Amino acid sequence: MRMRYGIAGLLYLVLLGSAHGEEKYLLQPGDSLEVWVAQEDDLRRNVVVEPDGWVSFPLAGHLKAEGLTVTQVEAALSEKLRPFFKENPNLTIMLRPDPLHQPNVFMAGEVTTPGSFPYRKGMTVLHGVSVAGGLHRSEMLAADQDRSIVVKRSIEAAQSKLEQLAARYARFQAELNGGATVEVNDKNNRFIAQEQTLLDAYRQSLTAQTAARHEAETMGARNLDSIKEQIAILGRRIVFATQRRDATAALVEKGALQAGQQFDRENELAELQSGRSQLDSEMTTVQRAMNTEIAVIDTALRTQREKLLSDIVDLERDQQATRESLADAQKVMQVYENGMTAARQSNQRTTVFTIIRTVDGEPQEIEANEMTPLEPGDLVRVMYQTMDTGAELSLHTEVQPASNIASSDASAVR
Repeated sequence: MRMRYGIAGLLYLVLLGSAHGEEKYLLQPGDSLEVWVAQEDDLRRNVVVEPDGWVSFPLAGHLKAEGLTVTQVEAALSEKLRPFFKENPNLTIMLRPDPLHQPNVFMAGEVTTPGSFPYRKGMTVLHGVSVAGGLHRSEMLAADQDRSIVVKRSIEAAQSKLEQLAARYARFQAELNGGATVEVNDKNNRFIAQEQTLLDAYRQSLTAQTAARHEAETMGARNLDSIKEQIAILGRRIVFATQRRDATAALVEKGALQAGQQFDRENELAELQSGRSQLDSEMTTVQRAMNTEIAVIDTALRTQREKLLSDIVDLERDQQATRESLADAQKVMQVYENGMTAARQSNQRTTVFTIIRTVDGEPQEIEANEMTPLEPGDLVRVMYQTMDTGAELSLHTEVQPASNIASSDASAVR
C-alpha cells in the first residue's frame, strides 16, 4: 500500500513539474542568475539583470537578458564562452526571480485582513478569502459608539494622510521639473515645511552630482591637453634626435667620428621614443578614467530619475486608495449619524464577490462566486447584500489592479 502511494506521489510531482515547465518565465531587471561552468570553478558567480535588461559575465562580456528565458540565456552565454574552451562549456544557470516580480492577488471589502497576497496556480476566490482571514463576521450597529469613535479616527487619519501625500506629490513634481519650491493649493498644509527640506536636500545632491561631472570632464580634458602638449614637445625632440643620429652615422661612415658616438645617438633616440609610448599609454588611461567617472555619475542621475518616476506612480495609487477609504469611512459615519443599522443578521444577507481584472489595459468588473478561478493581479471585492432590498451593507475600497506591479496595499473600512 505504501509503495502504491509512493509511486502515485512521484507521478504527481513529475506531472506538476511538467506543468510548470510549460510556463516560460521571462527575465526582468532585478532578477538574479547563479551561473556554474563545470570546466572552470572561477567562473561560478551570481549576476543580476541590470535596469537596462543586460547582464555582464567574464569572457562573454554583455548579454541581453530581459524578455528571454533562462534556457535562451544559457544558450547565448554558452555560445559566447565556446571559443575559450576546448570542449563545449558545461553551463548551468539557476534563476532567483526578484521578489518584486512575484504575482499577487488583492482582497478588499468584507474580509478579516484586506491586502495583497501571493498568487498560487489554481487559486480560486475562496482561496483568496481564506488567505485574507475569512469573511468579516462582526456586526456593526448604529448604537455601537466605540466603533463610531474608531471610524472617526480613521477619517481623521485618512485626511491627514491625504494632506501629507499632497505635499509629497508637490515635492516629487518639483524634483521632476527642476522646481525650487513645494507648491500646494492648501497653503495651510502642515507638511509643506518638511517636504521643502527634503526638496532642498535633493537639489543640493543633484547640484553636487552635476558639479562632480563637470569637474571630472574639465580635469580629464585638462590632463589630456597636458599630455598632448608633452607628446608634441617630445615629437619635436624625436625629429631632432633622428637628424643628429643620421648626421653622426654619416660622419662615422667617413671616419670622422667614432662608432661609439653613433651608439649614443641611437640610445638617445630610443629613450625619446620610449617616452612617447609611455605618454600615449598615459593619455589612453586618463581618457578611460574620465569616461568611466562620467558614466558612473550619469548612471546615478538616470537611476535617480527613474526611481522618482516610480515613486510618483506609487504615490498616485496610494492617494486613490486613501480617497476611496476616506469616502467609505464617511459613509459609515453617516450611517451612525442617521441612526441606521449598518449590518443585518447573517441569515438576512448574502455575500457578493466581484473580480476587478485588467484586460487589454482596461479594468473590468467580473461577477464571481467562491469557485471562480483567479489570475495574477486580480482584485477581489467582497460585499454583503441584504436579501430583501439588495442594499449594500458594507463599504469597500476599489483598487485598480495592475498585472505587472510587484506588491500593493489594498485596504477597506468596514
